[in-house]
Amino acid sequence: MVKFFILKKTVAISTLLASSTFLTGCPGVGDRGWHDETTEAVREGQEICFPIKQSQGYIPTYLAINQRDTPRTEQKNRIVGDVVISNGMLCLPPDEFTPVEGKEYVVKFILKNGGGIDSIRSFVVAVKVVNGKLGSYQLQDSEISRGYK
Repeated sequence: MVKFFILKKTVAISTLLASSTFLTGCPGVGDRGWHDETTEAVREGQEICFPIKQSQGYIPTYLAINQRDTPRTEQKNRIVGDVVISNGMLCLPPDEFTPVEGKEYVVKFILKNGGGIDSIRSFVVAVKVVNGKLGSYQLQDSEISRGYK
């Protein structure tokens, strides 16, 4: 009877330890995400621009421009090579992005500088045109990855 109780307790503890390891994972680079940054949208002539602080050496690698509440499966994303950062601004020409009056857009882009995960910066910006004026608005929690407060 005592051996059965010890065996039962040992199996329970072993199962608990094994399942805890599988459910939590191991610490490492793969477990670390990065939080999105945000900036404002400004109009420079015909272009829509996004000021980027400390942009030296960064190049855009990914761009997504979609209307707010577009299902993930219908979002249009692309790898970029023709968009550059100049004078601390990432600017999109009219053929790339021309927001329509009253519609809300979520613009996402990723910048990369060299190698490694620490060299990646992800931006999410909400854009809307109201009465002909371009502006940014508040992002929903589902649209941006935020750090803990």
